[in-house]
Amino acid sequence: MSRSGSRWLRLGWLCGALGVVGCSEPGVMGAADVQGEEAVCQEPASLAASLTIGGQAFSLTWEDDFGGALNGGQTKSYLNTTYWTKENLGVNYEQQAYTNRECANPSNANNWNYCVENGKLTLRARQEPLDCVVWQTCTSSSQCNNGGTCASTGYCLNDRNKNGVWDHEECAPFTGIANAPANDTKYTSGRISSDEKVEYRYGYVEFRARMPFAELPAGATPPNGMWPAIWMLGANGAIANGGREDSAGWPMTGEIDIMEYTQIKENKALYPENKAMGYNVLWREIPEAGELAARAGGWEPNACSSWPNNGDVKCSGNLNGARATWDGKTIDYHQWHTWGFLWDENGFKIYIDNLPQNGGTPVGSFAIGDGATEFRQPMYLILNNAVGGELGCLGWSNRACTSSAQCANNSACVSGKCQETPASCVNIDWANHGDKAKLEVDYVRWYHRDAGYAQAPAAACQDGNGDGKPDNLIRNCGFNEDYTYHRSDLFFDGGAGLTEIINEGGTRGYVQWVRIDNNGWQNHSVQVRQEGLPLTAGTQYKWKVDLKSSVARTVPIKIALTKDPWTTIASFNCNVGTTWTTCSPPNFTASATGTYKFEIDLGTTSGTTFNGSQVYIDNMYLGTTANACQPECTGKQCGSDGCGGSCGTCRSGTACAAWGQCTANGGGTTPPTDPPPTGGTPVRLEAEAGTQTGCFAEAGGDSGGKVVAFEGGDSICWSNVNLTGLKTATAHVGAPYAGGQAQVKFNNTVIGTLNLSTATGGWSSPSLKDISTSFTSTGTGTLCLVGVTHPNGWIFSVDYLDLK
Repeated sequence: MSRSGSRWLRLGWLCGALGVVGCSEPGVMGAADVQGEEAVCQEPASLAASLTIGGQAFSLTWEDDFGGALNGGQTKSYLNTTYWTKENLGVNYEQQAYTNRECANPSNANNWNYCVENGKLTLRARQEPLDCVVWQTCTSSSQCNNGGTCASTGYCLNDRNKNGVWDHEECAPFTGIANAPANDTKYTSGRISSDEKVEYRYGYVEFRARMPFAELPAGATPPNGMWPAIWMLGANGAIANGGREDSAGWPMTGEIDIMEYTQIKENKALYPENKAMGYNVLWREIPEAGELAARAGGWEPNACSSWPNNGDVKCSGNLNGARATWDGKTIDYHQWHTWGFLWDENGFKIYIDNLPQNGGTPVGSFAIGDGATEFRQPMYLILNNAVGGELGCLGWSNRACTSSAQCANNSACVSGKCQETPASCVNIDWANHGDKAKLEVDYVRWYHRDAGYAQAPAAACQDGNGDGKPDNLIRNCGFNEDYTYHRSDLFFDGGAGLTEIINEGGTRGYVQWVRIDNNGWQNHSVQVRQEGLPLTAGTQYKWKVDLKSSVARTVPIKIALTKDPWTTIASFNCNVGTTWTTCSPPNFTASATGTYKFEIDLGTTSGTTFNGSQVYIDNMYLGTTANACQPECTGKQCGSDGCGGSCGTCRSGTACAAWGQCTANGGGTTPPTDPPPTGGTPVRLEAEAGTQTGCFAEAGGDSGGKVVAFEGGDSICWSNVNLTGLKTATAHVGAPYAGGQAQVKFNNTVIGTLNLSTATGGWSSPSLKDISTSFTSTGTGTLCLVGVTHPNGWIFSVDYLDLK
C-alpha cells in the first residue's frame, strides 16, 4: 500500500501543463504519456492511505493496484488469488464464456482474456466458440454435442475453438451459484469476483477504468454489443466461509451496479440521448398490491433507477421523496475515468471524476430506508466484460421502431417492433479491432470511516437462558441484523409467493413477512426455513418461533435434514391467530449427526387453502437444552464471537474496529483480546481458488469445487501463503486408481510429496480422502501442488489443501 513520495511530486504538474483531456477535475494530479499518440492520465495523488470526505476521516482498508502505477512498465503477472477468483456462469442471455486464461501463462500468451501488466488489469473479449457447460457423461462420442469426444473418464470433451486444448481446461470454474454456463458460446471474456476474499460493509470504494474501444479515434462511434461492469453483490448469497452459512438467493442478496456501461448507447442513430453510462440497483422488498413472484421459487426484484429500463415506481413512495436519483450519463469513453461509491447505513452516492474528497457532487444516489435492508450487509466486488445479452444489446426485446434503420444492425422492423436478439447487435470488426474489446482497470480501493459505523445489537432470541452468551444455532434469529442471513424461501408443487424483511415497528422491529400467492397442493409448497444448522446425535434441543397470520390457521413446523432423504426428526402443528403466537414444541433429541433445517410450512394444510394470506415470523430459536454457547458473528468479520473465540483475525497492517470489520487503523479502537481459534485449526486453500496451469476447476468437491485434469507437470498455486508456524499439508483428493503423486513446492522449492496409495473410488464427492506430508518452511510466498507423471494421465482431483 505504500507510495513513493517522489512519484507523486514528479507527476503533479504534467496534466495541467499538457492540457490532457479528462484531467480537469478539482484536486486531481496526474501524468501524461508524452511518448504515445494520446496522453493518458495517471491516478490521482489524493488516493493515499487516508481521505477526508464531508469532514470525516477515512482510512484505506484494502486495495489492488494491479502492479502499481499505470503505464509504469510492469511485466506480466498473475491475478492476486488472495483477492480474486475467476468465475463462469450463464446469465442475462450473454454471449460469452468466461475463461481462466491469463497472459502471464506462456500457454496463453496469444489467447488470454485476463492480463495484469503495465500497472492495470485488462479483461479482454475475443471472438471464438467455447463449450463451458458442466461436464456431460457419455459412453460414446455420438452422445456428445458439437463434435465432442467421449473420453475414457466417461465425460464428453470439446475443443470448439480448435486450439488443441479441451474447452473445459480453458473455462473458469462454475461454483454452482446462479445459472450454469451456456454451451456453444460465440465469444470468450473475463470475470473476477472477490467473494469470500474481500467482503466489507459500508465505506468508500474507488476505482479507475477505461471502456472498450477507447483506442478508437476521438469522436468515433464504437461498435455495438460490449457490456462491461464493476458491481457488488451481498456476501450472504454465495458459498460458506469460516462457518458462515451464505444461503440467501438473488435478489435477497442485493445488487449494486456501480459502473454499468452499454456501448450500443454510444450509437446516436439508435439512441440520440447517448446516455451510455449508468448504475442500477436491484433488491427485494415488500411488493405493491397485485405484484406476484417472478416465477415459482423466485422473487420479483425491485429495480430502482431510470437507467437502463425507464425506472420503477419503487424509486419513490415511503421515503418522503425519490429513493434513487439517476438519469444515465454521457462520458468520453476514450478516456480514463474515476468512480467513487460512498456507502453508509443510510444509503449510497455515486461519483464520476468529480470525487467526494474533492467536494464533488454525486451523479446518482440511493436511500436504503426500511425496505432495502440488503444494503446493510457486507458485499463483495465483481469485475466483468460481457458481450451481447440483455444490456449489451439494450432493448433487444421488442424495441419500438418505424424502420429497420432504428434497429441494431438493421434488424427487421416488424409491426413496429425491432426483431433483435441478444446477439444481433454485436457488430465488432474482430479482425481489425478485436484487440480493443477490453475493460481496463487501473486500481480498486476500499476505504472505511475512522469513526466506524453503527452495528445492530444482537436480538434477544440469541440468548435463550439470559446468561449474556449466545446459545441460538440460528443467527439473525430476530431479523434485526438488517439483512437476510441463513434464510431460504422456497416454493414447490405449485406454490408461489413472496417474502421480505419488514420493519413492523414497536418492540419487534424487523420481522419476516410472507405472502402466499398460491399455496400449491402440499403444506411444503410454500416454505420458509433457516438452514445449515449442525445437530449432534444424542443431544437434546429446544426450539420455538413467534408467528402471526392474517387469517387463523394451523402451521406445521419441523426440523429436517437439508439433503436427501430429507428426514424429519421433529415436527409440530402450531395454531396461529391474527396476533403474535409463540409456538413452543416439545424438546427433541437428534437421532443422527448432520446438517438440518428449521422449516415453517405455509402451503395448503389438510385441504384448506390460504391464497392471498400473509404470515409474519420472528424470534426463531434452536439450541441445546444445556444452553451451550454458540458463536455469533452475524454482520462481523473480526472480534469476539461472544463465546470466548474470534469471528476472525485481521491481516497484517489492519486491526479490528469496534464495528466488527478490519480497518487500517482499527477505527480508533483496541484489537480484540480474544485469540483466534487454535489447537490445530487448519488454514484451508480451496483448489478452485488457486491459479491453475494445465488443469481446471469444476463442481463436485466436499468443500466448494474441485480441480481435475491434474496431470504430470500441471500445477495449482496459491499466492501470499504464510507458512510460519505450520508443519503439515493435507490434500483432499480423489481418483479411481492408486499411485498418484504431487509435489508441494514453496517459492519453487520442493518441501514435501503427497502420495495416494489406494484408490478412493472416484473423482468427486463423496469419493474423496485425505493424504498428508510434513514440511519445515516459514515465511510468506507462493505455494504450489505440482503433478508427478502418472501412467493413467490424470493423477487425482484436488478439492482443497489444508495447512496445520
